[in-house]
Amino acid sequence: MKSLLLLCIALLNTILGSAQSDARYHTHTERIAQFSKPNKLLSSTIDAEGNGSLEYTNPKNQVLRFRLLNHRLQIQHGGIAFQLFSYQNNELQKIETFDLQGKRAGERESQNEAVVQFIVEKKNEYLQKKKLIDDAEGNIDLKDDSKEQIIRIKLFDTNNLPLPEKEPAYISSKTYWEYNVRMYWP
Repeated sequence: MKSLLLLCIALLNTILGSAQSDARYHTHTERIAQFSKPNKLLSSTIDAEGNGSLEYTNPKNQVLRFRLLNHRLQIQHGGIAFQLFSYQNNELQKIETFDLQGKRAGERESQNEAVVQFIVEKKNEYLQKKKLIDDAEGNIDLKDDSKEQIIRIKLFDTNNLPLPEKEPAYISSKTYWEYNVRMYWP
């Protein structure tokens, strides 16, 4: 009985310790003005050395995520430190990227976009492909269907102004699904 009590106390200390360490990172969410309050921790993979990622969510169906390296914000390509995912009806609407200070930061590895907006133009077609991908838990090779013009993207700069495009840009259903479940890091 005593060993069970000690085990329960140890488990409670572990849970509380983890919650407290994640709480100290919560202040980072205040840097992003576009991420509304109140918000709460959605997931954490922070290890004992302070390495991993955190995701916070709020009632506006936004998810803010960032990575830590030795308990400090990790800077990705182009000075990006934060990603803000905005959803409506469980569908990703846009991804915004921000620097350490909370200002929009462009993805220099591509077209220097700071905002990617997603428009599902052929909802039924996407839902059929999404079911296939969901059933395979993402482990499926689908042919690139971007030429079918199912999901269009619009890119915006750090001032939220549209980047010029010669013609509409489309991505594959699988790529959109991966963005939707936040598999992408800059």
